[in-house]
Order: sequence, then structure tokens, then C-alpha cells
Amino acid sequence: MPDNTPVGDDSSATKGTIIEHLAALRKVLIICVIAVITGFLVVFWGFSERLLLFLTYPLLSLDIQIINIGVAEAFMARLRVSLIAGFAVAFPIVCWKLWSFLKPALFPNERFKFIFMFFVILLLFVTGVLFAYFLVFNIAINFFVTFGEAVATPMISINMYINMLFRFMLPFGLAFEFPVVLYVLHELEFVTLPALKKARKYVLFCMFVFATLVTPPDLISQIMLAVPLYALYEISIFVLQIVSKRKEKKAEANG
Repeated sequence: MPDNTPVGDDSSATKGTIIEHLAALRKVLIICVIAVITGFLVVFWGFSERLLLFLTYPLLSLDIQIINIGVAEAFMARLRVSLIAGFAVAFPIVCWKLWSFLKPALFPNERFKFIFMFFVILLLFVTGVLFAYFLVFNIAINFFVTFGEAVATPMISINMYINMLFRFMLPFGLAFEFPVVLYVLHELEFVTLPALKKARKYVLFCMFVFATLVTPPDLISQIMLAVPLYALYEISIFVLQIVSKRKEKKAEANG
């Protein structure tokens, strides 16, 4: 009986490859989940109390009483902080496993760019979070306490404080990714260097508007966010100038 399978039909091979990739991805995700759970348990049972003391130091240094207004509120605060810290502890393992999955699909030059961009994104995010916590957040706490102490005694719930802390730091971490966004837009040719230079005054205005929206209503906090963001904007322009000149030289050499 003749074989009716078309010559050169690689659909079975393609299907097998897809299944192999999905199986490999499933294994990577399982290891990542296990790493995060392990990190969470280690932090929760060994370091959550000290971690909470560290995070609440801006209040404790002002002799402000932190209260528990719910039966499980303190427990949930420790749980939330431990989960985030556990993910941070497991982050190197998560990155390593994801990289081992993605690496075979990338060319050598793409691997270098990927690693470089990853570390830049991570560095900028961590810098923004640390900047928010150690500088701007302390100013914000002092502002709120000073503003309200004339009419009420500050007794802050632990859960409300943790919510405020994370909602405060996350926008800073994301805002510090601004240079990466500019770089990607420039590489995709959505923006040009002349346009970025021409838009300086509008960008500065938008920076202050953004700072007004995500920081407490005091001028110092707004300036402490807007000024670093604008500095990152100028640094981005400088870096893009270097990248553009290198591309021009490379094009001339290949031309």
C-alpha cells in the first residue's frame, strides 16, 4: 500500500519540538515556583519580624505607635512582606532558570544585549525603590505626621502602613525605568534624538506633573522625584548620542 505522507512533511517534527519546549518550560516554571515558596518560608520563619522592624523604622524613629486593628492584620502584614522578600531571595534562581530556557533561542550578540538590558532594568528598578524608601518616603512620613499631629494623635495600622509603603515605592521603581523606555523607542525609531532634545521643556513639565500625582502634596517630595527623573532623561539622551555615533561609524565601515 503506497505511503501517502507528503515528502518533506515536518509537521510531526514541529509538533514534537513544540511539545518538548512546553515540557521544558513547565519544568522551569515548577522550579521557579518551588524556589519562591522556599524563599518565602525561609523569610517568614526566620526573618519576617526583623524585616518588619526595618520597614517600620521611619515610624518608630518618630515614636509613632503602630497598632493592629484586625485579628489577623499583623499576620497578613508579615505574610505579604515575606512573600515579596521570598521572591527577592529566589530571584537569582528564577533568572537563572528562565535564562537557561531562553538562551538556546538567542544568537550570541542577542544574548549579550539581553543580559545587559536585564541588568540595567534591574539596577534602575532597585535604585528607584531604594531612593524612594531611604529619601523620599521619610520626608513623606514626616510631612503627614507633622501636618496631622495638631488635630489627631498618630496611631497607624500596620496593614495600612505596609500598603502605603509598597504603593509608594513601586511607582518610583517603575519611573526609574524611563531610560529603558526611551532606548527601546529610539531603537524602534518611534523617537529621534532631535525630537528628544527639542522636547526637554515639555518633558520637565510632565515630570513635575507625574511627581505631583505619585508623591505626597509637599514640594520637597515632588522635586526629589522630578529632578532625578529629568536627570535620567538627560543621561538617556547622552547614551543615545553615543549609540547613534557608533551605529554611524559601523555603517560607514560596512559601506
